[in-house]
Amino acid sequence: MKTVKLFWFYLKQFSFWQVFLFAILFLATAVRLFLFFGVEKSLWLDEAALALNILDKNFLELFKPLQYAQSAPPLFLVLTKALVSFFGASERALRFIPFLCSVISVFAFWLLVKEVFKKNNFICLVSLLIFSLNMPLLYNTIEFKPYAADVLFTILTAYIWLKYLSFEISLKKEICFGVLLLVFPLFSFGSVFPLFAVLILSLFKKRVIFVSLLTLGLIIEYLFVFSKISVGTKVYEYWIPYFINYNPDKILFIFSEIIKYLFYPSTFVLLGFILFITGCVYLFKRNKKAFGFFGLTILGGFLASFFNFYPLYERLSLFLYPILLIIVLYPLYCVLNEKTGIKKVLIYLISWIIIFSSIGYNFSDKNIYKREEIKPLLFAVQKKFKQGDRIFVFKGAHLTYKYYAKTAFKDTLGGLTDNSFVCPYNMTAEICANKIEPFCGTAKNHGNSCYIIYSNEGGHYLHNIKLLKETVTKLDGKMLLKDKASLLYMVD
Repeated sequence: MKTVKLFWFYLKQFSFWQVFLFAILFLATAVRLFLFFGVEKSLWLDEAALALNILDKNFLELFKPLQYAQSAPPLFLVLTKALVSFFGASERALRFIPFLCSVISVFAFWLLVKEVFKKNNFICLVSLLIFSLNMPLLYNTIEFKPYAADVLFTILTAYIWLKYLSFEISLKKEICFGVLLLVFPLFSFGSVFPLFAVLILSLFKKRVIFVSLLTLGLIIEYLFVFSKISVGTKVYEYWIPYFINYNPDKILFIFSEIIKYLFYPSTFVLLGFILFITGCVYLFKRNKKAFGFFGLTILGGFLASFFNFYPLYERLSLFLYPILLIIVLYPLYCVLNEKTGIKKVLIYLISWIIIFSSIGYNFSDKNIYKREEIKPLLFAVQKKFKQGDRIFVFKGAHLTYKYYAKTAFKDTLGGLTDNSFVCPYNMTAEICANKIEPFCGTAKNHGNSCYIIYSNEGGHYLHNIKLLKETVTKLDGKMLLKDKASLLYMVD
């Protein structure tokens, strides 16, 4: 009883808005902790590819081109390599940096919205709640990819501009902020675009030394790091379909796809677009500092995509989320204190439809809990596996198997030995299927079993399965496990 009274006494010391803020921050952190510690999911193809680079390369080599068509900011990789060196190559060690960035981004976003929405506690807290529960951001909280870092460093750059650099400050502070901002791209490729906005806006402020420092620093980083980081990795070739590629007609399509990915189901994209335009108009009228920064950041991303430097596609556009969220909520902020009228009613209606549809849509997506699950297949093999058995990994699971064969299942399944065949990604399904029969036949001839693993890197559909099934049928194989994205066969 005394504990309850003591708790109530301290609770009364805070205002309603402060209690609400603490509740949101607690919820946001708790959800992320649950995802990090409570959700067990295998690395999928791209994560495994990046993880293999962490395992196979030393610290300096992470500043050079990566294997398996991968590209990632070097300091993001170096920090992860340090964690893996201390704590071992587990999923959580690999995903810790994105998790940490996601948690910090919630607190950083609160500072940012307070700068934009000033003293309006209601709209600040609504913004924070939506941001905290955004599904793409939550999903990338437990992905070994740098997209959560993109969000964090975009927020930090926006906050530094609006809080400090948009005002007159000393040359010493300008240089300190310039050096700090130049570190951001080494952690996050997406931070280049808000940095572009800072650079352009600083030109208008005639900050010669600051602009020169940023420009020279970015040129040096490009020449010695970024120009070399994707050489020979085929990253560019993979993303060609997702560039705007000098096609103005594609701009609206790309923007609508970004809105759908970051916010709403497709039925509400038009409403989101209306709020975005309205928000831009209100920002231009009432907060030109924020309008200039947000507008140039978005423009920088679209120009990079237009000229084939950066593909604005789904997770690669995640860095735009905090900016777009503020813009689409800005009309609601502006009309909160206006007298009743048709404009206020319409903005209220559209804003709340977007808010509730966004949160509801997020939690209807169960993909966050499970993507590619090769580990259950490997556990099933592990239970039956005996010396001399063979494992054939069909196209689609090649890199995930390589990673787990080097780490979690190294001792029990023997790692990458002659008893396993990993079908390369660039090998056609037909050639891959044709190799199964002689490979498994060798095992049968020696009285051993052969396990055939198929796990689709995309997560939803089983591609190229017909050839695989035909081969397994010829060998009188039986199915051990099946779900929507993976299969495990056993041939005795």
